[in-house]
Amino acid sequence: MKKSIQQWHLAMAARRRLTGVALGLLWLVNAPGLASAQYAFTQLDVPESVATYADGNGVRRIVGEFDDEDGTHGFVLKKGEFARFDVPGAEGYTSINGINASGERAGIYFAGGRFYGYFWSHGVVTTLDPPDSTFSLAASINGKGQVVGFWRKGTEPRHGYVWDDGIFTPVDVPGAGPRGTWPSGINDRGQIVGAYYDQDGNQHGFLLSRGIYTTLDVTGSEGGFTFAQSINNAGLIVGLYGKAEGPDHGFVLSDKGYTTIDVPGASWTNIYSVNAMGDIVGAFEDENGVHGFRGTPAGRLLPDSPAE
Repeated sequence: MKKSIQQWHLAMAARRRLTGVALGLLWLVNAPGLASAQYAFTQLDVPESVATYADGNGVRRIVGEFDDEDGTHGFVLKKGEFARFDVPGAEGYTSINGINASGERAGIYFAGGRFYGYFWSHGVVTTLDPPDSTFSLAASINGKGQVVGFWRKGTEPRHGYVWDDGIFTPVDVPGAGPRGTWPSGINDRGQIVGAYYDQDGNQHGFLLSRGIYTTLDVTGSEGGFTFAQSINNAGLIVGLYGKAEGPDHGFVLSDKGYTTIDVPGASWTNIYSVNAMGDIVGAFEDENGVHGFRGTPAGRLLPDSPAE
């Protein structure tokens, strides 16, 4: 199964037949091109889930979604314990896509026949629904409580946004094609990363910094796609890409260039987030199903649990 980010959010019903296990396995993998040339990987599986996706991470928490026989639910992993989260009134689907140091969250829920983005703070859920939208998504949150995501009306192009205390500011890559713009990550400096589709329908990553858009294409991804998912305050960018043929791969973009990241033994690897310490999280699939993971740069000691 090739698990791209588009499928990740929208094809919930297709992920119901896998078998999950509890926290486990550590690996080391070479990551040429980075100052620290290795990652230690920890597999993450919500107990009794059939698939787990680690979507966002702070220094002390990992968040994401998991599937069970009742649907898709958000989770928060802290001090080795998983806590389930469902938006009140959600109908079978809640994800947590991002979390900041204060514990505020952003994600998606399904209700009334459509998807909505949301912002969660101190137990209060605020629905993020730009005017005229028939679909909205919240992808990430920074330390200032600013949320990025996209919305669309019917089959019209996607439009990106930054939400800040009730105000939506548009984010649209100039010259994007009919499928539009999909912001996915924001740091405290206001730098934004994501993906857009050109006029020919090809998908590229982008960085928006100080009002300037820069296209991001992983070397060798020609004919495939690049999706920049997250950026930390140091400017480290992570995401996923695919070539014209073959599975998805994770990538890390540093000042030394692009580095491909694949969990050993995985049929595909996606990276969804990077935190201030350079830890990455995402998902992969192997012969036992779909699992979340945390990757820690080898220059740092692993904590006793996946989220301290």
